[in-house]
Amino acid sequence: MGMNFFLLGLVVAFFGISMFLPARNARKHDQTLKAWPAVEGTVISCEVKDLPPLVTKLGKQVLQYDVMIKYQFRTGGQLHFGSSLSIPRYLYKKTEAENIAARFPAGASVAVHHNPDDIQECYLIMYPSAKYYRTSIVIIAAGALLVVLGFLTGLI
Repeated sequence: MGMNFFLLGLVVAFFGISMFLPARNARKHDQTLKAWPAVEGTVISCEVKDLPPLVTKLGKQVLQYDVMIKYQFRTGGQLHFGSSLSIPRYLYKKTEAENIAARFPAGASVAVHHNPDDIQECYLIMYPSAKYYRTSIVIIAAGALLVVLGFLTGLI
């Protein structure tokens, strides 16, 4: 019985570690993005664009849409232009894309987050990408607990 807990614990801990490493890198990236300055900008244009449908392995077509946006902002006394909506970049269902486009009508004032080292890298929305950081830590701890339990039950 102890060997079963021990082996299961190793598998669970390995799974947690395999989740943790990319989540840790994503968390570091998120923290870097949060440190970027945000300046006021103005939307020049925004529209929803139909993209070619994705075709699943079963032959089903999945419709996808993108929000095409252009905006301008000033930093360092210079006028800059951007067209990236979000990081990471997503494609949307039609209603989602229309709802997002409605938030950014032409002439609207927006917060533009930009990389101070490369002004061309700028976004209006910055989604967190480190979704499984805490979950992976819990899985690693559960695996370690199972390993210890397996070790202790093997001694008894």
